[in-house]
Amino acid sequence: MLASLLPGLRELRTPLAIGYLYGLGFYLLLGDKLPTKMEAGQHLQPIYDVAHWLGKPTLLAVGAFVAYLLGAVLEVSAATFSRWLRAGLSNVDRRILGPLRRKSRLLEWLPSLKVTAGRGRLISLGATGELSETAFRRISEYSENKVIPRISDPYESMPYVGQAVGHLLGDLPQLPTRLYTASKDMYGDYDRLVAEADLRVNVGLAGTFLSCVMAAQVHVLWLLLVIPMTVLAYRGVNSIRKANDILVQAIVTDLVKPPGFEEYINGIGAGTDEQPDSRYM
Repeated sequence: MLASLLPGLRELRTPLAIGYLYGLGFYLLLGDKLPTKMEAGQHLQPIYDVAHWLGKPTLLAVGAFVAYLLGAVLEVSAATFSRWLRAGLSNVDRRILGPLRRKSRLLEWLPSLKVTAGRGRLISLGATGELSETAFRRISEYSENKVIPRISDPYESMPYVGQAVGHLLGDLPQLPTRLYTASKDMYGDYDRLVAEADLRVNVGLAGTFLSCVMAAQVHVLWLLLVIPMTVLAYRGVNSIRKANDILVQAIVTDLVKPPGFEEYINGIGAGTDEQPDSRYM
């Protein structure tokens, strides 16, 4: 019975937790602008009357429901946040740090923030920052083993391999449902990691918002809370990477079949005239 309740609790805990954090932040920002019961006009007076009639226990339940709704609206998935983070870091590296490094040798120490899909030799795109180096290497080797037998010249196959990896990575969001059908145990591990990633990322973002509000309203030292919140969000990104590694394991063991990847491989085998994307060459 407990096992059947856990998925529901996972769906509830993240929006509820971040709803309280965001709600507290908004209250600190706007609370002094709300009229008191004595100051309330004819439009707000009935709300205070109903609140007095319901009593504190009911108001607590209503507050929890409002916090859940607020959290559900403001919640972001860890995978989406990871993609935003990767794109943002790559843009900063390309538009700011890169030109600074090229401008002067004194600035060569500036770190590179470009996040790529491992250090894979097969594709040059930053295809996914949500895979570990080992998982990306395995998925590249799997694609290579599928493509090379269908191309007469192994050297000509490499651009096709790169594009096959791109198709396979694009199929990752579709695979959890197939994994649930193929192996409920493996899906359970995947679902647990995704739920943990969502919780950590969203609490990290909500906690950062609250710390900034506290710094503006109370004391600047509350900004120190941003440090542990950033660490928490980073660990959430690592959790989504581990979850996607489980999908990679399911792919390379042929437990699930990625549809776009299979269609592309079958197209190569059927002798299509489709040419590989120049970005992979």
